[in-house]
Amino acid sequence: MKGSKVVIIAGILMAVLLSACNRNAAEMVVNGGVTIDEKANTITLTGVLTDKALEPNTPFQTRFFLQGTTIKNALGTDLIYTDEELKSRKQGESPKEFEVKKTVDIKKPEEIDKLISEIKDKDREAVTIEVVNDNGRIDERVLHKVKKE
Repeated sequence: MKGSKVVIIAGILMAVLLSACNRNAAEMVVNGGVTIDEKANTITLTGVLTDKALEPNTPFQTRFFLQGTTIKNALGTDLIYTDEELKSRKQGESPKEFEVKKTVDIKKPEEIDKLISEIKDKDREAVTIEVVNDNGRIDERVLHKVKKE
């Protein structure tokens, strides 16, 4: 009985440690937010990234992962890629910052207020900016800043 408790506790501790170590390991996402233009019925997703934690000449791309029925229905998708592939600084150069943005149409403009509420809600992860490359996800950050124009 004692042995099984020790194994369970060790397993839980290991899972907690592993999940904490992997989260935002590269710390590339410096800032980000969402701008909603009510007149044009568009949403612009933005992020500011640094390549400080990457090896020189490392290719990467950004995408916005959307969670929740409201935002998926309002935008008609759950994953939005920015159009360009980026590459970290060259050997010997100092770290660079990159601004990425993507504007998409809102397909259900009647849900804008609910959409804003869900993005601002700190208990939800409605919009996450992810930095990825061929090796997988490098970094991510949930965005809660919303500006309405």
